[in-house]
Amino acid sequence: MRNVTVAAVQMKCSKSVEKNIAHAEELVRQAAAKGAEIVLLPELFERPYFCQERRYEYYGYAKPVEENDAVRHFSKVAKELSVVLPISFYERDKNRLFNTVAILDADGENLGIYRKTHI
Repeated sequence: MRNVTVAAVQMKCSKSVEKNIAHAEELVRQAAAKGAEIVLLPELFERPYFCQERRYEYYGYAKPVEENDAVRHFSKVAKELSVVLPISFYERDKNRLFNTVAILDADGENLGIYRKTHI
């Protein structure tokens, strides 16, 4: 049996996607430096959690997995640090919207996505 070290990150999210991604990266790097092999970031961490209310302007946040800023960014970070990163993001697939998680392997490859439809 192999032991695996997992870290769970808590962070306050601002309205800036860029700042949230940068802050999340800092926390991933800290966790990896302490031996984490899998790092869990907060759900939909690119923005403050918006799912408590239905507003049509939120639909604009959704992007296809290939275009999502966090998925693209953390693919490189996962590879560099050799850590697994499940990345939660708001996904648009044609006219459907999902609360999705992309599993980024330690080589940076997206192993697949898991879609939830509760948004």
